[in-house]
Amino acid sequence: MEDRAREMPAESADGQTEKQTGKQAEEPVYPRKRHEFLWKLLRPLAAFIVWLRFGFRAVPAKVKGPFMLVCNHVTNWDPILAGCSFKEPMYFVASEHILRSGLAGKLIAWAMDPIPRQKSGSAAGTVMAMTRRLRKGYSVAVFPEGNRTWDGVTGSFLPSIGKLARTSGASLVTYKLTGGYLASPRWSGDSARRGRMEGRVVKVYSPQELKAMTPAAINEAIGRDLREDACARARKNPIRYRGRRLAEHLETLLFLCPKCGSGALQSKDDRVRCWKCGFTFRYLPTGFLAGEDLPYDNIRDWNAWQTGEIRRMCDEAGDDPIFTDTGVRTDQVLFASDTKALGKGEMRLYRD
Repeated sequence: MEDRAREMPAESADGQTEKQTGKQAEEPVYPRKRHEFLWKLLRPLAAFIVWLRFGFRAVPAKVKGPFMLVCNHVTNWDPILAGCSFKEPMYFVASEHILRSGLAGKLIAWAMDPIPRQKSGSAAGTVMAMTRRLRKGYSVAVFPEGNRTWDGVTGSFLPSIGKLARTSGASLVTYKLTGGYLASPRWSGDSARRGRMEGRVVKVYSPQELKAMTPAAINEAIGRDLREDACARARKNPIRYRGRRLAEHLETLLFLCPKCGSGALQSKDDRVRCWKCGFTFRYLPTGFLAGEDLPYDNIRDWNAWQTGEIRRMCDEAGDDPIFTDTGVRTDQVLFASDTKALGKGEMRLYRD
């Protein structure tokens, strides 16, 4: 009976089978021995590198596969960080643009064989690929938010993740990274800061436990386990994250000046200045902000105010464009390594 179940076509989280989605069932041959060898060889080296770069410590996990691991998404290093806790290899769901990174993308595909996920596209193929690997007895890992956090708070995720966890027949492992946002903020580009960062398993849900839960209850448990607020954690236990040019590129996130309302903020070293009104503030190694007449001392609250202002601007915009830019090139991502140039022109943002 179990063998027969393994031969059934994989079903996506929305109930579609491969036949219904018009995709042929594929049974790729996974070079498992190569993946196991590379995992054992590279994991200790990776653990040393991320400790050296970020001060990261991975708490060893005693979990037997197959399992589906879900983790909050804070840095570009997250697959490596999460993998440091596990002796057995996992197959990570990764954005397909990684596979378009030339030689690096080919090496990642050869060494890790990630499951590609096209952003803004249908997740049915990704869900089917995850299900196939789980049914073969392999473990998979996914970052359900789909994007790194901008303000240090764990984001929302698609509700289909709960159904997938329930129907996979595997255990569900929730894994949380802490300290990562201040070590490598999304807005900071390639800048890295060394402080204290940790990754550990929060909870393991057995297949039997998952069967007794509804998909909504599973989603609630995942949200609770992965919930992280970098600002709240730093306020409770301030830690200095040392690096260079700590504030540079912060205007890619905080672009509205709270004093004059313009989008004229510019960063340099550890300072940000509005070139229209002269308003200035500093970004501190603890992740907080400091300055005269500063309305917010942290990125989370500033971003919440800014989001509200953008909504207000949209409501008051009428039929006029809110934003206009020229010389914009538009490409269409087809899948994995394929892109198609659509053209260049003027981009306008309207409220609808």
